[in-house]
Amino acid sequence: MKASLRTWTLAAFLAALPAAAVAAEGLPPGANVDYSIIGAETVKGKPVVDIQAGWPSTNFGYTFGLSPNSDLSLRFGLLYGFEGTTTSQFGLAFYAPLRFELGRGETIRTLLHVDPGLRFYTTEPGIFGFQFPVGLVFGLVPRNGLEIGLGLDFNMTLIVSGNFSPRFVFGPALGPYIEYHVNPQVTVGLNTRFGAAIDAYSSEGPIPGGTATNFAFLTQIVLGYRP
Repeated sequence: MKASLRTWTLAAFLAALPAAAVAAEGLPPGANVDYSIIGAETVKGKPVVDIQAGWPSTNFGYTFGLSPNSDLSLRFGLLYGFEGTTTSQFGLAFYAPLRFELGRGETIRTLLHVDPGLRFYTTEPGIFGFQFPVGLVFGLVPRNGLEIGLGLDFNMTLIVSGNFSPRFVFGPALGPYIEYHVNPQVTVGLNTRFGAAIDAYSSEGPIPGGTATNFAFLTQIVLGYRP
């Protein structure tokens, strides 16, 4: 577990170095961006496609604006960590995050998101459930195109089939992020969350129901493109 965590952290750090180097130079004069992928600004105007790769999943997304202060994403995820824990398990996720800007100042911004969707793990028998995380993002924009901030999530998944179902896996997660627009079309970043996955499960046969708490985390490299 410790070796795996060190490996993912080192990989994320090395992958973020080019973004940090580019961010130090700043956007070209006159360039302007008005959206984020993992930050506190919704997508306005043209839609954005992105990939977020790391632990516990690789996600592919398409995000488009609903109003000046809200957007919607359609996302497909390849899962390989059970509910963000260090337990390896392959699965699939289909979800549709909704984001709403709560406040937009010159340098400080806040956003609310809800991420309803479906999850399936290829265990025997298979595990199927409904996810509905909610979260807040607090962003600081020290210069045009660069955003750093903190995300606070409360993850929730109701598992309705598979071993020990029904099960409710939930828990808080907190972590920093950095997002940088290389130009108005290309975005790079690093997104993290660290917290707990509390697994409340029912009894099955002679095994009594109960709860189990595990460390859970998210560390993903972000690459986005806006045509």
